[in-house]
This record gives sequence, structure tokens and C-alpha cells, in this order.
Amino acid sequence: MKNLKISWKLVALFVLGGIGSFFYVTRSRAFTLIELQLLPAVQLLPGQSAIIAVSNTSSNDVDATMSAYRANGTLLKQRTVTLAPGTTQTLVVIAGTDSQIFRTAIALSASQSAVSDVELLDKTTGQVTAVLLPAIQ
Repeated sequence: MKNLKISWKLVALFVLGGIGSFFYVTRSRAFTLIELQLLPAVQLLPGQSAIIAVSNTSSNDVDATMSAYRANGTLLKQRTVTLAPGTTQTLVVIAGTDSQIFRTAIALSASQSAVSDVELLDKTTGQVTAVLLPAIQ
């Protein structure tokens, strides 16, 4: 009877260890499916604007969150969209009466499924003056 009690303790220990490792593996797999694209910081002149664009290059729907942060790290603008295959969504950032420095982070629900950039627009003509591509992590 004493040996039976010890074996049940070992079984319970292995079961708890298995459950714990299952949750750890499940959580780590979930994070490998997410891609984060970071774009370089941009400084806009007063009245100048920029467009953040994300295009789905995969054959499945992709959830994308476009976030623009000020130089001090506070959230300037954010938009979450579901991109159908082959579509593009944008987020516009406009500087007010002062210069505006911002950085963009784009979170995607699937790895290697979309491309993104920031396009700076000339404040008088509205033409694209620069295109900045992301650094993928």
C-alpha cells in the first residue's frame, strides 16, 4: 500500500508537468505567428502629411494594426483592419502647426503576409516625396 501511494504522487507530478509544458508550448507557438514591422521615425513639417499603407500579399485574410507613436512614445493614431487578399489599407498622419515626429509599428496576424511603408507627401503639391520601408523583426 505504501508503494502505491508513492507511485500516485509520481503520476500526479508528471501530469502536472505535462499540463504546464502544454500551456508553455501553446503560448510560444501563438507568438511565432505574429509579425511586427517597424518603420523608421519620420519628421513632418507643419501642415505636412504622411500615409501609412499596408498591403496583404497572401491568399488569406490578415488582421493588421497600424500604430503611429510620437517621439515621446505616446500613441498618436491607431487603426485595426482586416485585409482581404490583395487589398491595401491606409492610415493618414497630419502634422498640425508644429513639426511632428512619429514612428510606426504594424502588427500582423500572420508572418510574411503583408508589406508596408510610409509615404511622405509634399504639403503644397501632395506628391510623394519619400517612401520608407519597414525593418521586420
